[in-house]
Amino acid sequence: MIQRGEKEAMDAQELKENTEHAQHKGEKGVGLTMAIVAVLLAVATQLSHRAHTEEIKLQTKVNDGWQFYQAKHSRAHEYGKYAENEAAANQPDLAAKDLKISIAEECGSPVEGNCTSPVMRESAILRQLVKQAGETKSGKGEEHAGSAPESAKAASASPEEKASTREKSRKERPQRKDGAVDIQEKTHDLEKETDLMTTKADHYDSAELFLEISIVLCSISLLAETKLYWRLSFVSTAIGIGISFWGWFLR
Repeated sequence: MIQRGEKEAMDAQELKENTEHAQHKGEKGVGLTMAIVAVLLAVATQLSHRAHTEEIKLQTKVNDGWQFYQAKHSRAHEYGKYAENEAAANQPDLAAKDLKISIAEECGSPVEGNCTSPVMRESAILRQLVKQAGETKSGKGEEHAGSAPESAKAASASPEEKASTREKSRKERPQRKDGAVDIQEKTHDLEKETDLMTTKADHYDSAELFLEISIVLCSISLLAETKLYWRLSFVSTAIGIGISFWGWFLR
């Protein structure tokens, strides 16, 4: 019992001496620095994991987008060829129907801008078909030129009636369906977003590296009982924090 009491007293004395020695050598400050850097490292690691996860999700959407685009574009080309063959076989009604499907698959519905079927760009037969359809439509318009136009009625309407008509037209307007061109544009935007997220993830990975170097420098400082490596750890920590903020504010 006496020997055990003496041993406990010696252990307590040794712990006290080690504490005083650590405080004298600045080891308390080094340990506190290591704890703070460890917290910063955990934050950088979490940001890195989230960025890589988001990168994978975006890349999956990009792959799906290109597959969808390829399917729509192929379908537009297929129906365009059907229309071309039917126009050559003097079947204008069937050709017009398939050409309409081709344009809808390529350009969406309703069509915006000067978008058209991919086959029509190189097919004189389809261009002629569209030209004839336009002339027929123009002729029908001239036949009904004597009737009262809707624009005259709209011009005489009150502001409240005009607003009501616009609101009704907006509600009745069918929801736009994306075509191959729209999907291609959206997929390009997703690719840019994916590249940005990849850059962010790379910055967070680099920040992790510098913060890990800081912890190693602090450990060396404790083992070598010198403050030189501890002071160097502040440099690597500052670099790590700076790179993290750089990645965070990337747009």
